[in-house]
Amino acid sequence: MKLFYKDTHICDITTTGGDFPWVHGNIIKHSEYEKYKDFFAFLVSRNRKAGEERKFNMELFDENNWTIKDGEETICIFEPHIYDETNEIGFRYR
Repeated sequence: MKLFYKDTHICDITTTGGDFPWVHGNIIKHSEYEKYKDFFAFLVSRNRKAGEERKFNMELFDENNWTIKDGEETICIFEPHIYDETNEIGFRYR
């Protein structure tokens, strides 16, 4: 599987399991990943501050921009939660 933001391929995903409604996996980062690294860190942070999301392009929060491609199938998801240190991902299908 491949994670996309709009038409940008961010990483490859190997599914490792799930806990409904979440799907979990490992990722292999592509060069475009670095552009989104701070956004992913924000999504998984437990120390967010009110208004901190304003430093990001609001389109990143638009669930219509995130998809998983599995072969020829395109699957809509909510914003993915990526843990940079461990190369792990969690996401939910829409």
